[in-house]
Order: sequence, then C-alpha cells, then structure tokens
Amino acid sequence: MRKNILFILLLWAGCAMAMDIDYRLSLRGGAIMPDGKVDAMVGQKGEWVPSAGAEFAVSFAPDWQALQEWHGARIGVALSYWKLNCELSGSDDMMGHAIAPYAFVEIPFYKGPHFEIGLRPGLGCSFITKTYFNTATPEQQYKELQAPGINQSVGSVFNFYFPEALYMNFPIKRGWSLGLAAGWYHMSNGSIIQPNSGYNIFTGELLLRYRPEEEASAQSTRQHVPTKEYSLEKLRAKKCEIEFAWSGAARQVYYKDRQTFFCSEIQVAAYWRAHRIFRLGGGVDIFYDGSYYDRDTKFGKTYLKGATQADCWRVGVSIQPEFVMGHFSAGFHFGVYLYDPIKNREVSIKDQEAHDALWNGGVLADKGIFYNYDLLKAGSAGYPDGWLYTQISVRYRLPYHLFVHATMKAHLTKVEFVAAGLGVYL
Repeated sequence: MRKNILFILLLWAGCAMAMDIDYRLSLRGGAIMPDGKVDAMVGQKGEWVPSAGAEFAVSFAPDWQALQEWHGARIGVALSYWKLNCELSGSDDMMGHAIAPYAFVEIPFYKGPHFEIGLRPGLGCSFITKTYFNTATPEQQYKELQAPGINQSVGSVFNFYFPEALYMNFPIKRGWSLGLAAGWYHMSNGSIIQPNSGYNIFTGELLLRYRPEEEASAQSTRQHVPTKEYSLEKLRAKKCEIEFAWSGAARQVYYKDRQTFFCSEIQVAAYWRAHRIFRLGGGVDIFYDGSYYDRDTKFGKTYLKGATQADCWRVGVSIQPEFVMGHFSAGFHFGVYLYDPIKNREVSIKDQEAHDALWNGGVLADKGIFYNYDLLKAGSAGYPDGWLYTQISVRYRLPYHLFVHATMKAHLTKVEFVAAGLGVYL
C-alpha cells in the first residue's frame, strides 16, 4: 500500500510541474522468449509462452535544455500490469502476474502533423506473484527445481524492470491519437536471489493517447521555434572527460547453495564527448566476485576446487558508448577480460571428463584470452563465464564533480550482479 501511495504522489508531482501533459493507455500482446527454465516449465523445448498486459502512463515536457537537445523528448511515469502466461493447459498460473511501476523517456526520431515515431526506454521495478519459493512446497525448496508446477525462472517477488519500446503515433484530432509499438521487456532480480533466469517478453502494442488541445498546441509552437541556445555549434561541442567509479553488490550463484557473496567493481574510463547527446569511451574494469573461492558446499555447480581469494579478481578493458541527457548518462559497455584466473578452474559440468579431473585435483585448464564457450549459457551455474562481458551503466552527476551510478554486469543473456556506487569526474 505504501508503494502505491508513493507512486501516486510521484505521478501527481510530475504532472503538477509539467508544461505539457500526455496521457497514454496501452494494451499489449506478445510472448516470453524460451530458455532452459521456461522450456522445462511448459514441457516443450523452444516454446514461446503467450503473455499479455496493459499500461497507464503520464508524460510531460518541462522546458529543459536537455530535453530540447533530444528533439523535444518527454519524461514520464507508468504503471504496467502483466499476465505472464496465457492459455497454457496445466501450467496457466505457474508464472502468475506482475505489477511494474517505472520511469521512462520518450525520444522522438521524427515529428510531423500526421505521424510521429520514436524510442521509449525506461527503468523501474516489477513485483511478480509467482516465484520459486511460493510455488515449491517447503519439502521441495532447495531440493527440486524441475518438479511440476514450480516456477524455475524467478526467485523473488521484487525484480528489476527494463522496458524498451519503439512507438508510432497517428494524431486524430483535438489532442487524441492512436498508436502502435513494439517492445522488449525484461524482468529479473540481478542474481540477488536464485533461481534468476527471469523473463524476456517481446510484444506488440496498441496505444490510445490524449493531450489537452491547448497544451498540445503550445508544445507544437515551442518545438518549431529554434533558438540560439540550441545552436548547431553548441550541439557539436567536443571535450574529454575522465571518470573514476566504485560500486558494490551481492549475488547468489546456485539456488541450492543458499549463500550470498559480496561483489565489487572499480572503473577507470576516459570519454570523448562527440556530441551534446553522445560520448564514446574506453576504460579498465576491475571486478571482485566473492563467490570464486574454495568454500564449504557440496554442490559442484558452485564448488571450485582449490580456488583462493586471488581467483576472485578479474580485470578487463571495455568500449563504452553512452548517451547523455543533461546530468544523466546511460550506455551499454562491451568488455574483454585480460586477467581472469577463474576461467581455468571453472570447467563446464557438461565436459564431465575435464570436470571430474579438476574435481579430483587434476591439471587446470589452459585458456587464452579468447576461447570457445557457450555464449547463451555463459554466467549460469556450472558454465564458464567466457571472455566477453557486458554492462548497462546509468550515471547522474552531482555537485563537486561527484556522481552516483548503477551498473548491471552480465555475460550477454545472464546477469552476474547489479551494483550501485559513487564516482568522481574530471
């Protein structure tokens, strides 16, 4: 109840400060992408699980320079509802429902009198009704994952929510418009609690929007009157920036292990500000993952024979394209490990011969910087991480050259941990 009240207050505050309010009602239909856990739950490999939902959103366009640089972008808040699986006999309620409040930015690529197209990225949280712990009986918990009726994909009610959509609007008259959208929506808890394969939902969407006529008219006039403040020369300003950041997190590896481990990251990066809304960077990433050492557990998926604290450290280099909106920056980083001692101990359990040899004190593997591995399973319990890592990074600048930031480190499809911390920029 308190979360609902807080959301309503934030929504009201946003609308109160708005210069141009937009109301949107959406209906969605799509499917959850198959993976090993979803396949096991529905009993068929490669099965796309039908899913449906609805959403109410309010967006507004305060007269901020950062939004003008993005072609009159809008910011807003939304509340989504999801029926996570539909029309699946025998498992119709296994995945349950979800409520997801989130904030978003609506960025138009093109605006005309009869058509608008743009991108709508967002960030928030989702609350899922069906998890491993309320679908497995007390006797099954920590013993079974694939028993009938158990949710194998989600280990917690709270999950992070990443909604990304491409939208189109077709104005009708008097502030009303119809629209279409296609999107990808991700729900997972960032490996804070296992199991955590999460859901990836791909949908189509029907939109009905209303913008009060006089406000829409004022916004249209403002967007078509260029000012010297947003001149092309200023938009092409270039400069270099250096940033130092630290972040911390906690994660679990395997649901039967029932252990939580401390994780941390240090980042040093340099950026070239190619445009007011874009910067390109590169840097060094130092990771500490406390799950990588010899510890007391009977599960081969999390037990690394002979590993020491030295194996908890990894160092990589990454390329970091990021978009900038005022004090915010966000991007998707691609990295390669240069120092990764754990890769020679983390032998896939599917390679049974090598796994048994290492388990019994055999010779470590000898992998170079680049080597073959299962890209889609990397980061799962019992599989090598691989040499490629990815990160989603979001930062907000504060006074005195400080910033707060959050990162989601992954191995393409599998999240390793979600971290938050502080940094300084020069």
